[in-house]
Amino acid sequence: MAPIDDEIDEAAMAEADAALKALAAEYPAYAAVDVAQMEAMHAALANRGGADSELIAELHGVAHNIKGQGAAFGYDLMTVLGGALCALTRDRPTLDSTALARIGVLVDACRAVIEQRLVGGGGAEGAEISAALGLARSAA
Repeated sequence: MAPIDDEIDEAAMAEADAALKALAAEYPAYAAVDVAQMEAMHAALANRGGADSELIAELHGVAHNIKGQGAAFGYDLMTVLGGALCALTRDRPTLDSTALARIGVLVDACRAVIEQRLVGGGGAEGAEISAALGLARSAA
């Protein structure tokens, strides 16, 4: 007979696994809210010519969340896209037109990943997105 602690650990692990699966099923809805926030922030930054350090920092925060959560919930490509957005917005007081355009494209890609439910590396669609954006990607 297994020690009681092992049984508790197995039960706790099974419960945690079930909770993680439930969260993963809800992730696209949460991520869609983050993407909508980034779209609004991008539009506001474009209207300000990229000159709003506080808004850039907020955009970086949302991108950082996407970077951290994507792979945890099975959306590896979201993590790659979030990382690219973080790199563009980290410690930047302003954004030039090239950075603003790149951010727009990356945010659009995030929207596509969520709307099309491109789990993992996104398969063929994910490969196309990654190639078009010049990004290294996770396994499909």
